[in-house]
Amino acid sequence: MSYTKKDRNDAIVLIGSGHPDISRASFYEELESFNWIKICKLNGVISGVELTFLGKQLLQHLIKNLHPEWD
Repeated sequence: MSYTKKDRNDAIVLIGSGHPDISRASFYEELESFNWIKICKLNGVISGVELTFLGKQLLQHLIKNLHPEWD
């Protein structure tokens, strides 16, 4: 793992909010290898990124920690 938890968490929140940074392809490929995200490609070019089940669970955990009043 060559990224920090903060990097991972920030990326999960961005992807979950619908604002992925597609320019970080190699970083996203690493997140995909750990089953946090799914990279969608069209003709070999990244066309989008979505959270996997594990990624969605992590996003919910992060939201609860950031906004405990939302429970």
